[in-house]
Amino acid sequence: MKKLIKLLVIFFIAKASFSQTASLGLQYSFPSYGLSAKFNPNDHHSIQLIYGALGIVSNFSGRYNYLFDENDAIIPTKPFLYAQAGKWFYNQGILDESVFGYGIGAGLEFNYFFWGLFSDNLKSSIEIGYGDVDLFYYDFSFTTFGFGIHYEFGY
Repeated sequence: MKKLIKLLVIFFIAKASFSQTASLGLQYSFPSYGLSAKFNPNDHHSIQLIYGALGIVSNFSGRYNYLFDENDAIIPTKPFLYAQAGKWFYNQGILDESVFGYGIGAGLEFNYFFWGLFSDNLKSSIEIGYGDVDLFYYDFSFTTFGFGIHYEFGY
């Protein structure tokens, strides 16, 4: 719980100090998922912190997202590339280990979750990437699929 409180404090300090927009939400990227906070200092760069406490493997990681220009389709989408690094944890009974891991990938951010039925600030994203985490008992190095939902705060 203390880590969650620290993460929220960092989120609001960073938002107030340099971020053009910020968002909180959930991020799923197999095999872990959990809370996520994004900071967008401008239209093309984004920093994302992920606390993936749920799933087979848990993680605490950071991402750099490069955002391309939004297209003018019926459903506006914003393509992005990402690079991710962090620490992954596997705890199953008496097995307990943690290692450094990384990932790269690409995705699409939708400006309107379910085409704006709920809120213009609710954004979703889908992604595909490659991740490498070399846990001794749960080794994975494969293509990953992900999904995220974030509520954006901006000024």
